[in-house]
Amino acid sequence: PSAMAHANSSNSATESGRDRSSRGKSAAGRGRGSTTRTKTRHQSSDGRGGLGSGGRDNAISSAADRSQQKSKGGRGGCSTRNQQHPRQQQKKRERSLRRIKQFTSDFASMHAECQAARYKVHRPGCKCSKMKTVRERLKSTESDNDYEFPLLLHGLVVLPDIKSIDSVYLCLDTDVTAFSNDPKEAELKLRGELFSEDDPNSGYLDQKNTSSQPYKVSCAQCLLIDKPNGFVCVSSPSTQTVAVARDIALKRIRYKKEENIPLHADHAEHLVVISRKILWQLSTARTRDQINKANYSLVDSLNRQGISDLEDQQIELGHHLASLLHITKKDPDADSTLWLVMMQWSGKKWNIDLPGGKRHLGESSFEGAVRECEEECSLTIDASWVHGEPRRSIRKADEANLYYMLRPPSDMMMESLESNSFWHENGFCKEPALKD
Repeated sequence: PSAMAHANSSNSATESGRDRSSRGKSAAGRGRGSTTRTKTRHQSSDGRGGLGSGGRDNAISSAADRSQQKSKGGRGGCSTRNQQHPRQQQKKRERSLRRIKQFTSDFASMHAECQAARYKVHRPGCKCSKMKTVRERLKSTESDNDYEFPLLLHGLVVLPDIKSIDSVYLCLDTDVTAFSNDPKEAELKLRGELFSEDDPNSGYLDQKNTSSQPYKVSCAQCLLIDKPNGFVCVSSPSTQTVAVARDIALKRIRYKKEENIPLHADHAEHLVVISRKILWQLSTARTRDQINKANYSLVDSLNRQGISDLEDQQIELGHHLASLLHITKKDPDADSTLWLVMMQWSGKKWNIDLPGGKRHLGESSFEGAVRECEEECSLTIDASWVHGEPRRSIRKADEANLYYMLRPPSDMMMESLESNSFWHENGFCKEPALKD
């Protein structure tokens, strides 16, 4: 019996060893089987479970169907967003075949028919996309019209600032030759046709006309290449110099309020003197610490000038101020100069920017800057304020703007100095009195 028990125990141990080895082989087989199955999907059909040639053909054909469906704009294709609905295509074709009406003497009739809120003035021979579209439509319907269409290519043209253009205005006698000889005279001629003489807003293209349907007229990009929009910046390393310009503007604002003279709709809420270094830090801040540090410096500077309660309000730099910051970043006195800027409330945040704006027809860049500066800051300037050459950006997005650096003239500085009380104190150095 003991021998039989020993034999049984040895048999059971052998069987358990066999079971363990079989389980290990089956696990390894499962691991190898997954790899094998993956490989056999791409093998030919020979009874081993692969896709085979038929499955491969089906896969290729289904992929081709999907690519063809995408190219046709079917489901799953990204090109459906760029394709237009058949009705939209039909409307586009109808608009292209619609005849464009050309006006040459009565802009009020064109505006009564067009009813656009804004218009753009293009120079003679303009090659922008809108003018190209108008030329193509005119050429396609040239046989159906009685007047000569080449005139449209050689004169100041007014286009409504809308998507579908059905009418244009041409100012006669302002072809390329006449415009090249005297562009100001050509623009003034068009301005006289756009605005009547009895209109109090005649020539002020940013003002609303007194007709039943108000409109605004501005220069297109092609007209701003030679005569850009004008902006001004009172700049000096001396705080007192910039403060003189601010005090002159504030004095004029108080006078307007006392005489009940209304301020312009775009007039600034505050005029402040800010270090360019602080403005540059706010413009280039990227991290949270940099933004908080720049905001703290700006709010502290504004608080010292009597503007408080700005901690919980958003302050943003305007486009033209940011552009001038980049233009002057390599100036020798970039970190020591101070600028006179204006603050405007947009309803949700404060906007800090420079005085200036779009020029009117017949205006030069500086004339437009003078007018905008008086409207937005109540500061009257002239050519004696200009310090150095005007600055202009090389970036295409800002090429239509010209920046004038200003400083108060010496006579104004002397007048401001003499108005201070310390000028009359004993011991202050003054010119000696003339003897009889």
